Order: sequence, then C-alpha cells, then structure tokens
Amino acid sequence: MPLTPLTRADDGEHAGVVVLAADGSTAFADEVAAAWMDELGGNGSAPPVVSAVAMQARSVMAGMARDGRIARARVRAKSGCWLVVRASVLGDDPGAQVAVMIEPARPHEFAPLVADAYRLTEREREVTRLARGLSTEAIAARLYLSRWTVQDHLKAIFQKVGVSTRGELVARVYFQQRAPRL
Repeated sequence: MPLTPLTRADDGEHAGVVVLAADGSTAFADEVAAAWMDELGGNGSAPPVVSAVAMQARSVMAGMARDGRIARARVRAKSGCWLVVRASVLGDDPGAQVAVMIEPARPHEFAPLVADAYRLTEREREVTRLARGLSTEAIAARLYLSRWTVQDHLKAIFQKVGVSTRGELVARVYFQQRAPRL
C-alpha cells in the first residue's frame, strides 16, 4: 500500500518534502508532500501557505524578516488535522530553490492553538501543561500556589474546555488535533 499522510505508519509522523523553484513552481515533491499539498488545497500547484512560507524563508535569508525566526506556519488541512509547514532556502543566491517540509503538527505545536481557541489565560496554560503528569500538590509547589488555587484554576479550565477530568483535558488539548468550534 502506498504511504500517504492518511495511512500513517506506527509512529504517526510522515513528513513530505517539496522543492520550489525561484518562480514558485514545484520543482520536486515526494509522494507524501504531494498528498499533503492536496490536503491544503493545492490543486496540482503549491498551496498559498506553502508559497507564503517559502517567501518568508527568502526574507529570512535576505535578512529582511522582522523577527529573524525560521520560516514556519501551522495550518489546518481539509481533513481537520493540523500541519506544520517549514521552509529553508537552498543556497545563498536569492534565486535559489526553497525546500519546504510539510508534516503533522506535534502536540507541543498544536496545544497553543487549542489554548488560544479556548481563551485560556497564561496561568491556566501553565496549569494545563503541568496537569499532564503532576498532582495538584506538585503543580502548586511548582507554581508557588496553594493547592486550593490550583483546584480553582483546574475548575475554570475544565469549564472553558468542556471536560470533567484531567485525562479528558490532556486528550482535548494535546492529542485530539481539533480546535473547538466557537
């Protein structure tokens, strides 16, 4: 069976690579990248997000990027899963090709989007992150809070996210790859 983003192996991680020419046309795309580009609405060419990240990579290379960060975007595919698109210019020439990698978003890349969608405060995000394996007492000690304050934060988080247990919270924020419909 051919390997596609929708028929993943045991590790669940399949990255695809596409190389864009200086004019933005596709010079090369492996099988996985072609499938991901279809998921992003490419219709046989580079989808807008791929082109935008490639342009951002050129800006970073030319020193024109505002923040000097790597060229990257998180985007939701037609299937509902979240993807990360990263790009890098292949060489020092402004007309050089750009390599673009498209892969499923990992939990740590996806969780901030979910937290934004549920409008969690910064403290609620910290509590949620720590709730992945720590007890209430351990969270309280780590954040220099009382256990009662941690419980109040968890109660508020549960209400915002629409869950009733820590297990449901962790699953919703870190593993369900679906932003809430607001």
